[in-house]
Amino acid sequence: MKKLFLVTLILAMFTVGAFAIDKGDFPTGSWIDENWNGEWFFSVESIQLKDSVTGEVIFNFTDDVISNFKLTPSTKGLELKFDCEQTNRSYTFKKTLTLSTDLELTVEPMGTDVVYTTNIKFKK
Repeated sequence: MKKLFLVTLILAMFTVGAFAIDKGDFPTGSWIDENWNGEWFFSVESIQLKDSVTGEVIFNFTDDVISNFKLTPSTKGLELKFDCEQTNRSYTFKKTLTLSTDLELTVEPMGTDVVYTTNIKFKK
C-alpha cells in the first residue's frame, strides 16, 4: 500500500509540473508598451500585464488561464506565443538575435482582423 501511495504521489508531481509555464531561455524582466502605459512582466511563475504608471496588475497570465503556449526558437531568435480565452486575445512576443533588448509584441483579438503590433522597451 505504501508503494502504491508513493508511485501515485510521484505521478501527481510530474503532472503538476507538466502544466507550469516553461519559458525556457525567454528573458525575464519588465518591458514597457508606451502606447498603452502597459508593463509586461515575465517571471518564472507567470506573465503579468501591469499599469506602468500605478503598478496595478491588469491581468495575470498563469498556466490555468492560457492555452496553446508555445516557445519556438529559430535562427532569428525566440518566439513566445499563447492564447487567453478570458481576454479573448492571442499574444506573441519575439526576441530577435540582436543586441537590442526590445521585444516585438503582437496582440490579436480572437474573431477579428484587428492586429496590434509594437516594440516594447526593456525597463531599466
